[in-house]
Amino acid sequence: MAVKLATGPVTWGIDFADSPSNPPWTTVLDQIQRSGLGALELGPVGYLPEAEHELRDALDSRELTAVGSFIFDNIHDASERCRVIEEARRACRAIAAAGGSILVIIDRPGRRRAPTAGRSGDAVRLDSAERAEMKATLHAVADVAAEASLEAAVHPHAGGFIEFADEIDWVAESTSLNLCLDTGHLAYAGVEPAGAIRSYADRVAHVHLKDIYPDVHAAVIAERVGFWDALARPIFCPVGHGVVEIGAVLRALATIGYDGYATIEQDRVPGAGSPLDDLAASVATIRAAQESI
Repeated sequence: MAVKLATGPVTWGIDFADSPSNPPWTTVLDQIQRSGLGALELGPVGYLPEAEHELRDALDSRELTAVGSFIFDNIHDASERCRVIEEARRACRAIAAAGGSILVIIDRPGRRRAPTAGRSGDAVRLDSAERAEMKATLHAVADVAAEASLEAAVHPHAGGFIEFADEIDWVAESTSLNLCLDTGHLAYAGVEPAGAIRSYADRVAHVHLKDIYPDVHAAVIAERVGFWDALARPIFCPVGHGVVEIGAVLRALATIGYDGYATIEQDRVPGAGSPLDDLAASVATIRAAQESI
């Protein structure tokens, strides 16, 4: 069975709900409707309306189905745990109100790790005490999701403290949590996406389909460019235009029996490029690859 495709406001550069560069949410939902995909992640809590009736009306009027959403926050910082948990509660309320089923948990790139995105040998690691605190926060957020009858999935992300193969292994081995594997962020970190899907087969709860330009990736690694500057170059591209072998990814998903949604994303600076055109290019490549399997 072919995976079902979705997209989300991230493709329009919406990482933070309060960024002044964000396009209006009505514009983004209208363009997602025009894409024909019919399903979306909601994006950062507070970007779309949070009131249940308003959110439902915004989606239903465009015949859009909610898949879930994410929190993109300082999961590694124990001093921020209470605030992170409250953000997770807000996100889960919105997801449940919209009829979604999954909460993606992302440790966002900060001052300690964003500068070494993609460079495992240069990246500082959390010590054992810090990892224990991060584990506690991950499980606390997952508990919030469970209370809302949602599934939590940890998303390895370039420039965060869950990025490289050893850190993904740590999540799989030391927690009971499932994973959201993102093909672009795996490739950025030097992890082969299809291989990761097979390796973590029984832990894959959600998937993001994304890609990166090989020449830009090589340059930011060689020049020691941090995540946010790499994002602006830009490093991310439509699926099929970069290093990710989407056919291999789809075959791996078929092999493990994955039949959920795969959210097509293209990280970018808000207002940059042509999100709808890039999304159409990604969809065309993925659909062609699906037909060949």
